[in-house]
Amino acid sequence: MKPLVHAVVGCGRVAPNHVDGFSVLPDAELRWACDRDLARAESLARRYGLPRATADLRDVLADPEVDSASIAVDHAQHFELAAAALEAGKHVLVEKPLALTVEEGTALTALAQRTGRVLSVVSQHRYDPVVTAVRDWIAGGLLGQLVSGTVSLQCGRDDAYYADSYWRGTFAGEGGSALVNQGYHALDVTRWLVGGLTVAGAAAGHTAPRGGMETEDTLAALLRGPRGALVTYHVTVASSITWRTRVELVGTEGSVLFDLDHPGTLHLAEGGEALRAAAREIGAQVEPAPAGIGYYGISHRRQIADFAGAVRDGRRMTADGEAGLDTLRLLREMYGAARPGGPTAPGERTAVPAAANAVPALGG
Repeated sequence: MKPLVHAVVGCGRVAPNHVDGFSVLPDAELRWACDRDLARAESLARRYGLPRATADLRDVLADPEVDSASIAVDHAQHFELAAAALEAGKHVLVEKPLALTVEEGTALTALAQRTGRVLSVVSQHRYDPVVTAVRDWIAGGLLGQLVSGTVSLQCGRDDAYYADSYWRGTFAGEGGSALVNQGYHALDVTRWLVGGLTVAGAAAGHTAPRGGMETEDTLAALLRGPRGALVTYHVTVASSITWRTRVELVGTEGSVLFDLDHPGTLHLAEGGEALRAAAREIGAQVEPAPAGIGYYGISHRRQIADFAGAVRDGRRMTADGEAGLDTLRLLREMYGAARPGGPTAPGERTAVPAAANAVPALGG
């Protein structure tokens, strides 16, 4: 069987997780490292043994043996580079968010359908063992009917993180900050577990901005599930703590409290004996250390295995393009509620390089 030939486009903070995930597949070949900074691409290639490095995306897309590509660049270029890869016949795994606007995200999912290519948005925490277990417990009725939830993420980003970047902390390049970047996964997982969310209200804060950022450093929202459950959501990048998540879901028959840190931990499971027994099994699981930044976790491997399987046999992924589009719709609705009359999507796209070979590195 021909190996899946893959390219990594964007060689920054999260690139090692993509390299690791494809490296452990038994039938995959990592061929290209691509970054607007050729030295960065060459460094990643040397470190992990990729045979080719380039600063021009066209080199990657012109390779007829390349089956798929990771798009791990700044948010504003997700649409353009993912669309170029799909048009070139490549399957695409794009870092979150799918795009900066719902219109762009919709166009990408339609393009993937038209070209018959797999499009997946990185939502690795959907594949965490604790998260998949909680989803099974909800589906099996072990929590009863969900009535409420509390979701929080506090993390610390210093001045240099924003000041040294041409795109972070800007509406044009990042599309927001605390919510769309750091808070994305907690929102995505909760939406998936609850079965969908709508916005009852939201507010954004710009109270302790880092490095001249123009976007929010804090956002809070009240969300509603499809059967009426109320979920409070909070994210800030102005904490002294590097990274900590908490997700608590309360049902009529049971409650759970867990995190999306590494390793993912189930802190509480209260309810009937079936729930308590299932929780004891989860508590015994041990995850290996992640390939890159610790709080990214290890589940890029699981999502990449799912991606490769979808490429091979066409099955639908847990985190496909449509799922990414649904989360994009929700976060844009949250921004609209949090900033009435203000910017809810990028308005100055010219502030970000748009050339096909401009491939910056992603920062999460």
